[in-house]
Amino acid sequence: MTYLLQFDRSVFIWINTDWTNALFNLIMPWITHLGDPNFVWVWIIGIGLLRVKQFAHPAETDLSSRQKFKLYLQVGLFFCLFLVLIYGVSAGVCNSLKYLFDRPRPFEQQHVMLRVSAGIASDLSENGSFPSGHTSNAFMIAAFLAECIPRRRYAFYGMAIIVALSRIYLGVHFPGDVLFGALLGGSIARSMLSFQWLRNRITREKDFYPGN
Repeated sequence: MTYLLQFDRSVFIWINTDWTNALFNLIMPWITHLGDPNFVWVWIIGIGLLRVKQFAHPAETDLSSRQKFKLYLQVGLFFCLFLVLIYGVSAGVCNSLKYLFDRPRPFEQQHVMLRVSAGIASDLSENGSFPSGHTSNAFMIAAFLAECIPRRRYAFYGMAIIVALSRIYLGVHFPGDVLFGALLGGSIARSMLSFQWLRNRITREKDFYPGN
């Protein structure tokens, strides 16, 4: 365990210090916001709209404009509700682990290149470092997007990896925090998306997609 912790800190120093450059200093504080808890709601609404855009019903051409609008609204809302449930489970597990382990942030344990404001650092100090919530959110969102656009899945997960690296570069998480956060958010999202009984109960896809 001691060796793992030492390795974790060594990799942290490598990314947080040795990767320092003007470009990362500019973009990483912005990229990290893609995993913000508040921004997750924007992602969910956007993915719900994407789901509506992809929707095609066999009897769609026989519906009036009002009926189509109601159908599209139901498709989007029910899918968003399912994503909200997944987010609730993922966030609940993540926050429970933060409370259980209560791991201090890197900037509370050692000298780091801290690239967030003092106010943000103070807020972050109030909850544990392990696992990374931003990274968990980023991989959860990547799983949502990959579900809707499978051919772009590598791009989505690539962006999630960059969000994870940003947490280390900014000095607010250790590599172990983001690694476990990635596994947590991604695995919970993929597992629940593939749980067809629950998915059909909430999204009503059996009603909207006859024959599925």
